[in-house]
Amino acid sequence: MDILFAQIQSDLRSNDALRQAGALLQALQQSAAGRDVSPLSKCACDEILASPASAVCKKLALDLIRSTRLPPDHWDTACRGLLSDFSFPDPEVTAAALPLLCSVPSWRLPRLLSDCANHIMASLDSPSPSLRMAATETLGCLLARDDLVALCASNPSLRSKADSWWDQITRNALSASDPVSKVAFESLSRLFREFGSKRMSRLAGDKLVDTEDSMAIRSAWVASAVELLWKKRTFYMARSLLLPTEGFKACVFPLVYAAKTMASGAIDTLKKLSSVKGPPAPTGDLGAEKVVGVSDVVSHFVPFLGGSLDPALVFEVGINLLSLADVPGGKPEWASASITAILTLWDRQEFSSARESIVRAVVTNLHLLDLHMQVSLFKRLLLMVRNLRAESDRMHALACICRTALCVDLFAKESVRRGQKPLPGTDIASLFEDARIKEDLNTVSSKSLFREELVASLVESCFQLSLPLPQQRDTGTESRVIGALAYGTGYGALNWTESALEVVEVCRPCVKWDCEGRTYAIDCYLKLLVRLCHIYDTRGGVKKVKDGASQDQILYETRLQSLQRLLVKDLREVNTPRICARLVWSISEHLDLNGLDPLLADDPEDPLNIIITNIHKVLFSTDSSSMASNRLQDVQAVLLCAQRLGSRHPRAVQLLTKELEDFRNGGLADSVNKHQCRLILQIMKYITSHPESRWAGVGETKGDYPFSHHKLTVQYSEASAAQDRKLEGLVHTAIQELWRPDPSELTLLLTKGIDSTLLKMPPSACTLTGSSDPCYVEAYHLADSTDGRITLHLKVLNMTELELNRVDIRVGLSGALHFMDGSPQAVRQLHHLVSQDPVLCSVTVSVSHFERCALWLQVLFYPFHGSGGAGDYGDGDYAEDDYSQVMRQKQTLRPEMGEPVVLRCLPYKIPLTELLLAHKCSPVEYFRLWPSLPAIVEYSGAYTYEGSGFKATAALQSGAPPFLSGLKSLSSKPFHQVCSHILRTVAGFQLCYAAKTWYGSFVGMMIFGASEVSRNVDFGDETTTMMCKFIVRASDASITKEIGADLQGWLDDLTDGGVEYMAEDEVKIAAAEKLRISMERIALLKAAKPKSQPPKDEDKEDHEEEEEAKEPSTLSKLTVEEAEHRALQAAVLQEWHMLRKEKATK
Repeated sequence: MDILFAQIQSDLRSNDALRQAGALLQALQQSAAGRDVSPLSKCACDEILASPASAVCKKLALDLIRSTRLPPDHWDTACRGLLSDFSFPDPEVTAAALPLLCSVPSWRLPRLLSDCANHIMASLDSPSPSLRMAATETLGCLLARDDLVALCASNPSLRSKADSWWDQITRNALSASDPVSKVAFESLSRLFREFGSKRMSRLAGDKLVDTEDSMAIRSAWVASAVELLWKKRTFYMARSLLLPTEGFKACVFPLVYAAKTMASGAIDTLKKLSSVKGPPAPTGDLGAEKVVGVSDVVSHFVPFLGGSLDPALVFEVGINLLSLADVPGGKPEWASASITAILTLWDRQEFSSARESIVRAVVTNLHLLDLHMQVSLFKRLLLMVRNLRAESDRMHALACICRTALCVDLFAKESVRRGQKPLPGTDIASLFEDARIKEDLNTVSSKSLFREELVASLVESCFQLSLPLPQQRDTGTESRVIGALAYGTGYGALNWTESALEVVEVCRPCVKWDCEGRTYAIDCYLKLLVRLCHIYDTRGGVKKVKDGASQDQILYETRLQSLQRLLVKDLREVNTPRICARLVWSISEHLDLNGLDPLLADDPEDPLNIIITNIHKVLFSTDSSSMASNRLQDVQAVLLCAQRLGSRHPRAVQLLTKELEDFRNGGLADSVNKHQCRLILQIMKYITSHPESRWAGVGETKGDYPFSHHKLTVQYSEASAAQDRKLEGLVHTAIQELWRPDPSELTLLLTKGIDSTLLKMPPSACTLTGSSDPCYVEAYHLADSTDGRITLHLKVLNMTELELNRVDIRVGLSGALHFMDGSPQAVRQLHHLVSQDPVLCSVTVSVSHFERCALWLQVLFYPFHGSGGAGDYGDGDYAEDDYSQVMRQKQTLRPEMGEPVVLRCLPYKIPLTELLLAHKCSPVEYFRLWPSLPAIVEYSGAYTYEGSGFKATAALQSGAPPFLSGLKSLSSKPFHQVCSHILRTVAGFQLCYAAKTWYGSFVGMMIFGASEVSRNVDFGDETTTMMCKFIVRASDASITKEIGADLQGWLDDLTDGGVEYMAEDEVKIAAAEKLRISMERIALLKAAKPKSQPPKDEDKEDHEEEEEAKEPSTLSKLTVEEAEHRALQAAVLQEWHMLRKEKATK
């Protein structure tokens, strides 16, 4: 291998272009085989990039450099070669060298861009098409990066140059060269997508927080490009017609984005954002010109929906035109043409790789169509969604379809109420009457989960409709949906029940399903049924007109009563005791027993007889399978049903008495069930003898459904329970994202303006050096949980009066951190550090697992570097990936470098909380998971707080108890507060938090707090010490081990140093000391009590009788109010006494 590398290096050093190209190809082959080619890349950097070479060799050398990592010195060599290539007479060579700009590290970019700014501008406007295309493509990728935007925020001259570069890129879209025009449109698309989606760029490996300046810079670039595209839209559209298919596809998004930004008025907000620190930008007006301009853009692209044979082009045009249908002045015809063209791709079985994208595009924009087309497409979309493979895509599409069904149904009914002609097929039953869907719903056993997903999505959509609708906006994708729902419900509180009643009628067959132990979909259905029965009070029968009921209410109550009777008959076909018990509870709790026909008391079809028969079936069931029954819960449910049925109807008492006696005397009942049966029988006996008190054993309905698909902890590993939890998570996520999505930062900025508080500032930096050190270093870090990376950003400041020609920053790692290339340390070389001029650099590392970790820095600066000659380091330079060369560096340094001064900095510790993510869960789920977490660590902490004074008063006014002041920083940590219980009277609390690590492990934390009275003070003084008990449980023992290794460090991470760790021995000693002091005080009080005088002998017996009669009682005769009043009086008198004493002393 050494011989091969030597041959390649000798070929690279030759002046023969053919031999150099062959050597570079061989080096690329070795790199692709996984071999270390860093010596070859260094040679290529010196012999190809920094020297005159052909364009082909420049491109191959650039590919070779991208496959490895260069040390800083060689980056300087490569950058000097790029500068020399700008003046090379052959533009092809310059075009081949320009892509090097995208590979240059962030710390080297500012100086390089400032050196070659004029050359870059000349390349963008060069007469050579290849050079112009290379410059446009390179800058389009480079200027969209977040690290470059941050550089522009701190460098005004670089920002002005970047503004002019973007203007030239926008003008290059009109270039006569098709490749240049295509690349310019692609660069504009990249800029718009970066700004619109707020997606962090991963090209440089840096994750930067958008500051106010960077937001203003991006807004200025976007606004400038949009205005130019809009102003010359006729020329750009004419130029796009001359492009080939691939080029035309690239121009669709920029033109549509510009039209939408102008028509929606977002351009005014962009101008305001871009001039945050300057004068206010003039606001535009939405006039006829913008409506006509949008229509021109649509008319330009519509012919390609049906006339193009390229599926990708049809899809691109259709997706973009859908966004224009929702702007002011948009028409449903635009959306219908786009959706029809996209669905044609589905029918032609073309563009099969984008099946999920096609369905998502159609269902997301379904609300833009008119009512007739929505109804006509509904059944077809159901079948398309059924065939989707990805669960997340299928659930999102189902959520959109279910919301559309409710919207169509409510809108059509409200239109009929307002006197319009009814439109057939708009009710829920008609929308879901497809033969395949009916077959799914009526089949008892099925291996497909689609029917469960459909029922759950429909029911959860009904519950979302029962909540207050989001605030309607003037524009936006969701405005039409919210408007239609508000129109359909008439802003009424109960109008949603009309569609919900149709949903429970359509989904009625689900109670007969055999889902192999899964119950989530059936529980959703029964929960909605119980809610409707409670709202319409079906227990009291159908209301009458004379009682104030409307005709619609009478109709709905009659339909609900009929549905209940059908469900009673379906009890015979229910497959499992678990579902049977839940259905019995749902029906019997709300059934109108007084409306039963007494003449049918002996009829087996009587609802009461069927219910009691099924109660018998559940009580005497011997099926022990956990998939079919949960006997403990099932028996409890039917016993409660028996008690309430017997309390409401005398005939139920007669039928249930025998059943309960048989069950009580049988061998299937345990001791608890026997006692419960005895209690129920006594209640029934009492009600029978006191008919006027028949409601003594039952209360009013609450509308709650007490059952859940969640199992006990010991049953947590069941496959059916895991599938239920997975389905619940998918459904809830899809419904929440659709109905009440969390708006992005850009959306909030565009809706609320620049006064939004969501503009993030960089985290506070910590100093790593001392005040008298010659170099000042401060650092902050940014974490990216998606990629598992942490980026450390450094600012180095030369505090001496000399200019330092070279400064090395060495970064070492400890813990779970490692560099991307596997090297043991990283080196950043900084050159020409002027006094008091800050220089920025960054290091990105990845985190392999949850562990406490740190970055260790050394600063090596050379005060006499360059004083003896040119900086030629030869073989003494060290690389990041070769630690042995670091030691050899000390021996092979040239005399002109001088002896380095080594400055060791403080370690930069990464808080453990940075490796956590907040995990939202309900209290029920949290306390269900808590006992099953195997790893646990407990510790105590203490902090002081101000119980009185200005801070305490301010805390009370803000609603936060002053005794929680030590834990206030927890609100900014990645923990989700599940629940809290606070006792303000005694200054105690319990807080529960949930989180997950980056790697999926669950972490739960409980904090118990109790106040401690300060020592050596009189009664009535403020309590200022809070003792906290922290309990952390995790699903992985390594997590608690890492936390327990440094408890004070963990507390500092949690509370920012607000809580001090207390060892258990100290806590026990303190508790024993308090107990001893209390016992001594009690003993002193007893000793100070005067002894009673002994009575005389003759009256001894009389005194003993009087003492027995006057013996004090432990029971106070005071009421609670009187005792509290006296305690308050004593406290006020004590406070007054202390104030008087202090005044007298003064």
